Amino acid sequence: MKARAGLLLGALVATAAAIAPAIPANAALTTSCVGEAGAVTVPGDLVVPAGKSCVLDGTTVEGKVTVRSGADLVVTNGTFKTTVVVQANGYLDLTDTTVVGKITSQGGYGTYTSGSSFAAYNETGAGDLTPFLYAEGATIGGNVTAKAGEVYVSGSTAKNITTTDSSYTDVLNSTLTGNLSVTNAAFGSQVCASEFDGNGIFEGNAGVQLGSGALFGECVGGSNYFGKNVTINNSSVGVEVNGNIIRGNLAGEGNDPAPIGTDNRVRGEQTGQFADLSAAAARSLARRSAPADHGAEIKAKIADRKAEATNEAAAAGRAAIG
Repeated sequence: MKARAGLLLGALVATAAAIAPAIPANAALTTSCVGEAGAVTVPGDLVVPAGKSCVLDGTTVEGKVTVRSGADLVVTNGTFKTTVVVQANGYLDLTDTTVVGKITSQGGYGTYTSGSSFAAYNETGAGDLTPFLYAEGATIGGNVTAKAGEVYVSGSTAKNITTTDSSYTDVLNSTLTGNLSVTNAAFGSQVCASEFDGNGIFEGNAGVQLGSGALFGECVGGSNYFGKNVTINNSSVGVEVNGNIIRGNLAGEGNDPAPIGTDNRVRGEQTGQFADLSAAAARSLARRSAPADHGAEIKAKIADRKAEATNEAAAAGRAAIG
């Protein structure tokens, strides 16, 4: 009787195993992070739940990182092996951190990177907020693309930077192996002491300043270098082009007031409104009464959100991620 029962039990186990869904041995795990964690390795994906805060120091994540709506992720000396997604009103803060894949902001509060590297950055849209990217000392393997928000890139390297309908796009002391393209920036674009192997393309912006000038303030660090052409069309507020080296052509139309500038070295042709560019028209371009320091403005936002995030993570205690 016991033998027959054993045979029956074995048959039932075999049948159950046959009909059970197969689970891959390498199935990704998802780990939720609330609180603080150190030098541990997360074998799968990492998620910061909506409205929560996570602070990491020396942490490695093998899978995808997601910062949910209203959440905060502050990382120092981290390594993320794939991609990062920041959802609406989420905040991402990276210091000396490597992201092998790209960072995607889906209308996040903002992304701050200092001394970090990532494959690319993509802002998909503003949503209910004005998102920002503040990248300082960043090594960006590919492109920066933003369809909204504040874009401030300083002391960094990338391939192309392309922004559309941003609040402003400022590039300072940076190097691009490709093009800089800024379209419809509501508060204009300032480019200072930077090098571009490709073109500079500016269309429909509320002010463009290449080099030093009175429009957005002084440029510290030297001239801009453009390896190809610079084209500036349909700008309002003003256009100043001072002390730039342009290996291609300098051209543009539809700028009101007309562009001004001096001390440029243009290897190609100057055409359109730039054919007779001079500083003589400076009298017609009134300096804004208080030029905005975009970097300082974003740093204030960063300080407030980061302080809030770190306090909440400390209150939550040790995160159960390793």
